[in-house]
This record gives sequence, C-alpha cells and structure tokens, in this order.
Amino acid sequence: MRLLLLAIACLPSIGVAAEACPWLNAATAGGVLGGRIAKVTIRRAQTNDDASCEFVRDEGSLLFELRIEVETMPSPAKDFASYAARCHSPTAPLNAIGNEALSCTAELDEGRLAEQVIGRVRGRAFLVRITTNDRSAHASELRDKARKTAEQVAGILF
Repeated sequence: MRLLLLAIACLPSIGVAAEACPWLNAATAGGVLGGRIAKVTIRRAQTNDDASCEFVRDEGSLLFELRIEVETMPSPAKDFASYAARCHSPTAPLNAIGNEALSCTAELDEGRLAEQVIGRVRGRAFLVRITTNDRSAHASELRDKARKTAEQVAGILF
C-alpha cells in the first residue's frame, strides 16, 4: 500500500513534458507536414504570451518546416503594415481568418518553396509559413495547408 502511495505521489514528476507550442501540437503539425515531426523549437517572449514555434519533418535530404509566429502589436492599426510587408509577392486576401489576413509566396533561397499566411486577431499579428525543399511539392497544396493552419491559429487567438 505504501509503495502504491509513493508511486502516485511521483506521477506528476514522471509526466512532466517539454514545453508545448500554444497554437499547435506536434501531432497536428505532423498531419500538416505529412509525417512525424523530428524537431520542435519554441521561443517565447519574456513579457507576454507571444511566441514562435517551428516544427520540422526531416526525411533525409527532404525537409518540411512549419513556422508559427504570434506577436502583440502596441498599435495594431499602424503596426500591422510591417507584417503585411513580409509579402514581397502578390497577395491574396483571405476572408474569415482573423482580421486582414493575406496569403503569399515567401521569398527564400533557391531550391526551397514557401507559402505563408499573415494576419491579425485584435492586437496580435500572426504568421504561418510552410517551407520545403521537395521539388515535387505544389505551391497550391502548401498554400492550402498554410491557410488551414492559419484558421486554427486565428481561432485560438480569438
């Protein structure tokens, strides 16, 4: 009986897990990227709930990355323009994903394809970017996955 009580008392320390991304877990990110996530990196801001999360699926020479960034803006009406400026290609407005959401192709080095969604919910800007070096990947497929992930992030931020 004492052994059972000791085991129960120790369970909280056994179950301690690594810090999780506030907007998406590794299993869902794996579904978005089409396989098991090999690496998760989370960077939290020290002063508020802002953070960035990066999920990486590694299949030898093929890499798939999902990046989510959320940042509180002091003056949303003015500050959001600097986030929207991360789109250097033509943008497509996205309805029903937070406020002012737009989709665009991210400019990266040669050989990598990236699609991203940038938007805001109230006073918080968010970015969702999916990147791969898989030459058989289609931009439209990545764009759709980024949009669906952005819908989840925006829903959590509401």
